[in-house]
Amino acid sequence: MMLSRCLHCFRRQQSCTQLKNVVSTSMKSVFRGSGICASVGVWTGCSLSILQLARLKAAEPVYPTAKLQPPDPSTLTHEYLMRSAAALTVDSAITLLSQTTLATIHLEQEYAKIVSTLTSLLEYETLVLGNAPEEERVAQLIIQQRVELEDKRRQLQNIEVALLAVQHLIESAAEAAYQTGAEAATVAAQERLQLAQNQLELVRTESRQADSRLNQLQTQTIHKVGEMIKEAEESSNETQS
Repeated sequence: MMLSRCLHCFRRQQSCTQLKNVVSTSMKSVFRGSGICASVGVWTGCSLSILQLARLKAAEPVYPTAKLQPPDPSTLTHEYLMRSAAALTVDSAITLLSQTTLATIHLEQEYAKIVSTLTSLLEYETLVLGNAPEEERVAQLIIQQRVELEDKRRQLQNIEVALLAVQHLIESAAEAAYQTGAEAATVAAQERLQLAQNQLELVRTESRQADSRLNQLQTQTIHKVGEMIKEAEESSNETQS
């Protein structure tokens, strides 16, 4: 009987010692994490008091968990869903308009650049008339530029058709947004459409000016070549006479 009690007391003492070691290690980790010096005394009790537990609890950071609020079914009406869909349609139409406008502007700029290069070559051609080798070299460059110019014209014609369709699309989307109560989307669509038209008008004006200079130069070149041919024929006739 005495032996059994001794073993029971020994086990209780051993359990208490293990518990003290665990609590001491945990307390050191807590104090070390909160900035307190690590050289704290070891707890001598087998259990923590309510006040000590409260202090430990207060030292722990509290992170409030954000709660997701479910959608209010009362707001998911047909009118709301139609208005949201109309606004999304306007956003998509605006994106398509922006990309198509940028592509058109890029093609117009390339077209104007080719026209300017061709104009310079025609001007140079008038200066080298009579120099057969140089005339041949310039003539080949002019042919190359004309081929590129025709290719750009076809690309511009194709994208103009697409741009016209996009403009009709955004106008229809803006009208649908207005009818469903999404006035802000309607205003945004109108502003973007007007901005795109203004930007396109600027680059188209530059292209038209470049075309005008090219046409004038071509007319002058044809007239000058005709005069040179006429003078050469007259000189040949006088020589034969």
